[in-house]
Amino acid sequence: MTGAQFLARHWQKEPLFIERAIDKIAPAITRNELAWLATLDDVESRLVFTERSRSPVRYTAEAGPFAPERLASLPERDWTLLVHDVEKHLPALRQLFGLVPFIPDWRIDDLMVSFAAAGGGVGPHRDNYDVFLCQGIGSRKWQVSSAAIDEDSAASDDLALLEPFTGREYLARQGDVLYLPPGVAHWGTARRPCLTYSIGMRAPLLSDLGRESPAPGRPSPLYGDPDLAPDEAQPGRISVRAVERALRQLERPRGDIARVAALLGGSVTETKPWLTPEGVDEREARALWADRSPVAAWPVHGMARIAFDDRTAYANGRSYRLPEGGAGLLATICRQRRLDPSDVRDDDLEALVIWLIASGALDIPGNM
Repeated sequence: MTGAQFLARHWQKEPLFIERAIDKIAPAITRNELAWLATLDDVESRLVFTERSRSPVRYTAEAGPFAPERLASLPERDWTLLVHDVEKHLPALRQLFGLVPFIPDWRIDDLMVSFAAAGGGVGPHRDNYDVFLCQGIGSRKWQVSSAAIDEDSAASDDLALLEPFTGREYLARQGDVLYLPPGVAHWGTARRPCLTYSIGMRAPLLSDLGRESPAPGRPSPLYGDPDLAPDEAQPGRISVRAVERALRQLERPRGDIARVAALLGGSVTETKPWLTPEGVDEREARALWADRSPVAAWPVHGMARIAFDDRTAYANGRSYRLPEGGAGLLATICRQRRLDPSDVRDDDLEALVIWLIASGALDIPGNM
């Protein structure tokens, strides 16, 4: 199946289970490295326990960070550890986004990695976003259903869960991938201790783009793109088609397109407060750029979110009017994930780079 076929048949439409989709997940993370991340203050992590001694089964959750002793004392089964935004803390794992090259990178939110002991899982639930669940070591049984399933408030005080259900059943082994559109009920349980890599998507709320409620006949309050085309997956670029799609979903007149584009770009590059790269003021940014080495590359900050459209650059929720040649420079930065100083050939592009430095979008060589 090509990327175009996947988008036409499944993206935001139907789940898809692909056996042996990946020869080997690389780079990978070990359970001990994942546990180490869960001990850090700036890492979002959770433990979820499956309480099978209760009738009916209940699920409880604890939020990290966790003391190493707590993690070392976990029982042999019926728990899972989930760590969010792994690629922002271990930038090498961002390479796994290359598994979905047909999805615009501004639509990708994070890489969540979970380690589950046998019997571990988070219970039956649904998510409001697209997700690719890539199976690492071990195996996990999945049940999937597109049917309407009621919520089960008695199942957990900590998690939004659904009533137990029986759906299509898959046994995911190393290299298998399960794609789920938004709103599809799913329930995963580890058969053997396993690692699962979840590539989760970001879709802005329409209310963040200026609409208080979904348009009539539109059940989702989120931006959607079931008509996504392969040529929209250009690193960093928010396509004209994406902006026009948002304009239609907001039911705005054509004259609002610039405003909608700005709201969309700001929303999809907004960072979590504890993951926002630290910027500098403009004067310091100018001084850092003036002192640059002519040969040293400036990597994109591992926690930064950068995008651009035909008019504007967006970085970490901030915006900047593009000068002539600015879109081409940003396309190169987003594709290579670094800035080559030799690509900055005039004062207007230099001003754009200084803005990127001030916004925290670039790592300052020597500070890494």
